[in-house]
Formats: sequence, C-alpha cells, structure tokens
Amino acid sequence: MTNLAPVSATACLISLESYGFLSVEGARAAEFLQGQLTCDLRQASAEHAIGGAWCTPKGRVVCSFLLWQASAEQVLLRLRADLLQSTLVQLSRYGALSRVRIVEAPMRCLGILGEPSTAARAALAQTWPAEADHLRPVEGGVLLRADAAGQRHELWLDPQAAVHWAGRLAELLPGGSESDWRLALVRANAAEIQAATRELFLPQMLRYDTNGSVSFRKGCYTGQEIVARTHYKGGVKRHLQHLTGAASPPPPGSSLIAGTQPAGTVVESAPDGRGGCEVLAVLADELATGPSGAFLSEAGDTLRLPA
Repeated sequence: MTNLAPVSATACLISLESYGFLSVEGARAAEFLQGQLTCDLRQASAEHAIGGAWCTPKGRVVCSFLLWQASAEQVLLRLRADLLQSTLVQLSRYGALSRVRIVEAPMRCLGILGEPSTAARAALAQTWPAEADHLRPVEGGVLLRADAAGQRHELWLDPQAAVHWAGRLAELLPGGSESDWRLALVRANAAEIQAATRELFLPQMLRYDTNGSVSFRKGCYTGQEIVARTHYKGGVKRHLQHLTGAASPPPPGSSLIAGTQPAGTVVESAPDGRGGCEVLAVLADELATGPSGAFLSEAGDTLRLPA
C-alpha cells in the first residue's frame, strides 16, 4: 500500500450518518453483555472503549461495534445504523431475562479524519486522547481516538451537542465524505459488519482474533464454543484481504471469483479518489496466495492484491 495516495491531504470533518448507538441499561448491563459478546467488558471503562462482536450460536458475526462503559448501569454500543433495529430486537430477547433495558440511544457521530489542527484540538478538549481507544470528555459527549496513528477520531454526542460541534468545527476544518472514512477503514483493515454482511463470517475470518475484539480467556458467550474451537484447532481457511481495482467499488456482500472458482465476499469498499477503488474482502487462503492475485467482481471488474 506504499504507493497509495493519502485519503485526505488535510484533516477534515465528516458527519458519520451510517453509525448509530444502542444503550444497554440496568444494574446487570455489563454482566449481561459479558455473556453475549466476544470482547471482555472488564477491559472497558469510562475512559477506554473496546471493540467486539456479537455472534450467533454458530459463531457467525451478527454485528461488530465499539463499546463504551458510560456508567456502572449503562453501556453504549456504536455500530452500523442499518443493523440497529435488528440487533435491538434480537438482543432484547436475551436481555429480558437479565432485567436489562436495550434502547436506541439518541446520539450522533462525527468523524475527524487526518491530523487535527491545533485550533481544532484546542476547541474540543483540554487533553487529547493519547492512545488508540482512549476517550476524553467533551461538551455533550466524548471524543474517541479510533486508531494508533491518530488519523481517525470520533465524537459521540447528544443531538444538541452534535449540532453545536458540527457548526463549531466546520469553522476550523474542511468537510469530508463518508467515502473518505470508508477508505480509511479499508486501508486500516478495520472490517465492520453491516446489514449486507450480517451472519456471513466467523470472527477469525475478519481477523478480530488479532485486533483485540475477541477474548479467549473471558469465559462463555454466545457462539463461544465454535469461536474457541476454531481458534485452538484451526480450520478457518478464509481471511480478510485488501484489494485494489480500477473501477467502481463493488458493494459489500457481493461475491468475487478467481477464474471459475468462487473466491470470497466483499466486506467493505470505497472509491480511491482516482477513479478506482479499494476493497476489504474475505478470500479463500489458497486463492489469495495463488500466482495471479486477481479476482473478478460480480460486475466483471478486476481486483488485485496490492504489490
């Protein structure tokens, strides 16, 4: 990926409408989620978010998220908005037994892509998050550093604060698009599940076992038996790969082929700003390491593993 142009030449502000929030509330909220999710909630706090997934009993990922332990009796999940309602309904079936309340939280997400200017940093927070997944309070919400390089930050805000900060930061930062944000995620190998890819993959196929989204020491959770067996005994022969192409991005959930063989499934894609695209796809290992390194989308466009 060394020859790829930067996603954004300067830091930009993006309204991330494709994200939404669920609030899990009650005295047993953290305990309940500990028995449902792949991540270990003991690692979460008011100052530290964690990534994770919720799986079917067969270990397939229903949704991926970032999790914030907002208080002793409230946990917030930031996930793709097109999965909010289905996840709320399914998770509530389990939550009723634990006497927790699960609702859609009226919060908004703003993204800052690139290194923020000194003025933007000063306007937002007295202290800036120094490490990936760290949170700092801002008026009406929190500021999250979403990556180790400090090139992606998220503001999780109540609606009134979102209006305030969108206006204030627009004076200090140029606007960007969600396509820019998706391209940054692709380049970071940050695979997020959305409606089109729901229940298609085991966590290991998305490399969640290597980025901290899966704990193999926390104990039981939904799908844990399959996920753990796959981890300790192997058997996953498909993994996340980064591809580039010279055409429009193929949609998430669409298929790829190599020659005449089914090769994999698109997880995320974005235009690269130069008339081409970049893609995250789960590909068969034997084909991803093959001599050609070329795959065809459903539209007949060629995608390649970067040199």
